[in-house]
Parts: sequence; structure tokens; C-alpha cells
Amino acid sequence: MEPDVRHGRDESGIFTTVRLSGAMPSSAWHSHASLVLGRVDRGRRVLRLVGTAFNLGPGDGFAIPPDIAHAWDAATDTAYRVLTVDPARARVPSWSASQIRDTAWTEVFDATHAAVETGDDDAQTHAATLLAVTDRLLPRRRDDRKLPGAVLRARRLTSQRLEYPLALAELGAQVGMSQWHLHRLYHRGWGLTPAQHRLEARLRAARALLLTGSSVAYAAAATGFADQSHLCRTFSRLMGVPPSVWLKQIAHRQTSR
Repeated sequence: MEPDVRHGRDESGIFTTVRLSGAMPSSAWHSHASLVLGRVDRGRRVLRLVGTAFNLGPGDGFAIPPDIAHAWDAATDTAYRVLTVDPARARVPSWSASQIRDTAWTEVFDATHAAVETGDDDAQTHAATLLAVTDRLLPRRRDDRKLPGAVLRARRLTSQRLEYPLALAELGAQVGMSQWHLHRLYHRGWGLTPAQHRLEARLRAARALLLTGSSVAYAAAATGFADQSHLCRTFSRLMGVPPSVWLKQIAHRQTSR
């Protein structure tokens, strides 16, 4: 049986919410452009990070900062809520990914998630409080990657000209590094491959187009998917629902205020 996934979004677009429940499949390693804060309400989920893992149970919170590679183990029966924050439009400190067990944080998270999900006018005030409480709990991340400039340039290129294919060999040539050496250093530094980062960038761009009223077919062509079906399959796999359902859920949250 497919898990139940429900999405919401505040009017500003800075904050989004997700509710997930049921049997959850394992996920591939991935990252997010946004800060992800969440709380488990039922069952258990294992959050895997590079080099460690957190076994999350009822009441446990978690934080996954932007660009942190992670994966989820499968779960037979669970329910949890997620709040995402766009770091380009809200200040997000450089935290380490972590489990959160704190009563005050839980209360603020619950209030913030409800406010964003229902389109409450005080959603941004709640979110600012949540970020402040989170900042008191989480350690700052030390970035020990010290990646070569060529790898940093490759990271930027994975998010550009998304309508065109970008083979690893071509990416290596553009940054002046052999494809195999680039692949090894890139994965060591980011925990993901250039292809995985590019797919995530394409999906983010497709979502942005869909929110402006573009058709699924146009969004697919503009972001480098083979066709509309390819985008729908990828969207469903990574977002939990197809584009049409995702758009209806967001529209419902924004019109039922």
C-alpha cells in the first residue's frame, strides 16, 4: 500500500510542510536545497547520514541542513511531519544534521507546522521562533571538505542549463579534471554524485515552473526530462505524489484559509 503524503505551502513560499504516514520505502541518498526540520509522530524511522545514523522514534525531532547527503531506511508503519525553510529567503545557520529531543522545541515545531500548513498569518513569526530555538540546540557544522576549486565549479555547473544533458566526461572537461577523478572527489566531498545533484536541481526547477502555471509537458522539456512521463515518474518517486496531486494539495492549503 502506498504511503499517504500531503504537502502544504505558506503564502510567501519560504516555508513548506509535508505529512507522511503509512509504510515508507527506503530512499536513495539525496540532499535538499532547503533546511528540513521534522518530527516523528508514530512508529520509527532510521535517518542515515554519511558516517552515522539516527534511530528516530515517537516524539523525536530531526534537522537536516541544506546540501547534506542523507537517506531513510524503510519503515512498516510510521507517521511524521516535515517543515522546510528556503535558505535563500530566510537566515539558516550552518548547523550539523542531528536528532532533536527537547520539549520546548517540540512545542514550537508543532505550532509552526500547523501555522504554515493552514496558512496562518503568524506563520513567519512562529518560524522565526523555531529557528531561534533550533539554533540554541544544534552545534554549528565544521566544513572540513576543503574541496578543490574544480569540484566546487562542478557543483555549480550541475545546476545550470538544466534543459541540456551533461555527461560526467563533459563536466570533467569543463572543470579541467578527468571524469573518474572528479567523480571520486565530488562524491567524497558531497556524499552524492554530480548526476544526483543535477536530478535534484531539475526537480526543483520543474516544481518552480509548475507553481507558476506551466504545464507538466513544458516543465519536463524546460528542465531536461525526457518527456512528461519521465518527470511524473521522478516527481512521484522523490515527492511521494504525482505533480497533479502535489499542486492540488498546495492550492487547497492556500485557498482554505
